[in-house]
Amino acid sequence: MSFTIDTLLKQFPNTFYSIEWHSPIFTPDSSDFSLEAEYSIRAAMYDVGGIPHTEWNGVHSEIDGASGGNWESIYPTYLGLYETYVVNQTPYSIGISGAYEPGDTEVIWDVELLIDSGIDTTVNNTNMHVELFISEDSIMSYWSIIDTWEYARYVARKYITRSANNKLPISITSAGESETFSGTFTLSDAWEHDQVYIQAVVQNLDTYEIFQATSWNINDLDPDPDGDGLTYLYDNCPNAYNPDQVDVDDDGLGNACDPCNALVAVLGNVNLDASGEDYIPIINVADVLAMSDLLNDTGLPPNDCQQLDMLGNGTFNSWDLLALVEIIMNGGN
Repeated sequence: MSFTIDTLLKQFPNTFYSIEWHSPIFTPDSSDFSLEAEYSIRAAMYDVGGIPHTEWNGVHSEIDGASGGNWESIYPTYLGLYETYVVNQTPYSIGISGAYEPGDTEVIWDVELLIDSGIDTTVNNTNMHVELFISEDSIMSYWSIIDTWEYARYVARKYITRSANNKLPISITSAGESETFSGTFTLSDAWEHDQVYIQAVVQNLDTYEIFQATSWNINDLDPDPDGDGLTYLYDNCPNAYNPDQVDVDDDGLGNACDPCNALVAVLGNVNLDASGEDYIPIINVADVLAMSDLLNDTGLPPNDCQQLDMLGNGTFNSWDLLALVEIIMNGGN
């Protein structure tokens, strides 16, 4: 199970987040990183009995892993769950900032919550909270059941909002409103400090459904890392300087960091060329040659922006090349 989660973390680093809670009765042989009291609280929330147990968005349980370490057998199920939940709409945006100096043991954190100004209705925040955790990523451990060394990912180290006194209830309800929570925590000498993350989720503590999540390394707590005057929740390219915030395809990613301009990356525009400030895609014989190169493994390698499945059947082959030729011969129809 852990290896399947690791694969999804590598595939979807910006939209898939996880926290591992290790039972006191099982932890990789080389590392005891169980948190008995904290584990018991989270396990009780989800009626954890058998392990391994994964909880998806706080509302769906998967129990038992893959026998003999055959993680590929459960990958399709986990991928399907990710694809189901990643498209859920949420009114909340969340970000983490603060201060930490390498070598220090104290970390200052600020969690800012924003209700999307584009929504039309007020938000029902009954018993909605920000739940906050500290995790350590990539702890090398020996997994005896399959006799191998492998990383344990985002292992829970501290449950900041564990007690009633430390809970962070959400009070904002209207579009455009924001709320900031602040605090500190102390790093343990037993942790690899460069691998420590602050992880926050927006969670309904009645239903346990999760509505938003984020994860930030303590070395990346600057609220405006690109220095363009816009903090992370208001910047469509948090790590690329773009004070103008231009976003020609209106997909939420500014031109400065958008790998796929949706106005250009249309079906058939294989070489991704366009004309003018309106980014009008150009589809011609050059795209036929580019597609032919891809089919023959010559020329530039494919990229995620290219739309190559001309027939829409989930495959890319010579029939798609013939379809593109026919489209161009018919004037683009």
